[in-house]
Amino acid sequence: MNKKIKIIGLILLFTYGICKADSWAPYKMKEYYSENKEYKLVVTPQFTPKNYSDWIYFKKTTNIHNKVIDRKRKKFFDALTENDTVLIPCNGKLFHIIGTDTTLIWKRKLLNEISPVFAIVSNDGSSVVTFDNWFSNGYGGNVMVVYNEKGDAKKTYSLSDISPYPLNDYVTSISSIWWSAGAKYIDTDRIKIEFHTEKKDTTTRIYNAKLFVFE
Repeated sequence: MNKKIKIIGLILLFTYGICKADSWAPYKMKEYYSENKEYKLVVTPQFTPKNYSDWIYFKKTTNIHNKVIDRKRKKFFDALTENDTVLIPCNGKLFHIIGTDTTLIWKRKLLNEISPVFAIVSNDGSSVVTFDNWFSNGYGGNVMVVYNEKGDAKKTYSLSDISPYPLNDYVTSISSIWWSAGAKYIDTDRIKIEFHTEKKDTTTRIYNAKLFVFE
């Protein structure tokens, strides 16, 4: 009987683990438009060269020596190029679209390590707001970042800074806290952000991107 109980317990634990697991699509360049289609934000995720991780590994193991490792290390560094050691950070470019003309307003490095999960753009290009981090939704000090008309990051927020609920009220997985039910500009300065809990409670907060405060 005890053996059966243990087996059932393991099955339940395994099932729970599967439910709490999550998967992420490969990150790629994304475009976000203002509601009036006059502004476009292009987000290019971090680029990691193919040999970058091997370069880091061989740098960290320079004090480890044997014939096999020394031979592999020498072969690797002999073929290494400068581009193999350069990690290109995530960046955003904001464009103004007038008819058939597209003008670059700003280009800036974004605060996300890989890429934000999504972003919104105001109708007058005065602000851009990014949300979350790819592979780690809900974590970090840049769950919400407000950029001004020049692309400068003016305010950053963790989930605990903006959430109307305790963080353990949200659905969680191995990598993430799933808190967002969407966000959009309701005028040129004000943003409606929706929070959704594991119990399916939903709360809306209004944020002023000009004054950097919640109303």
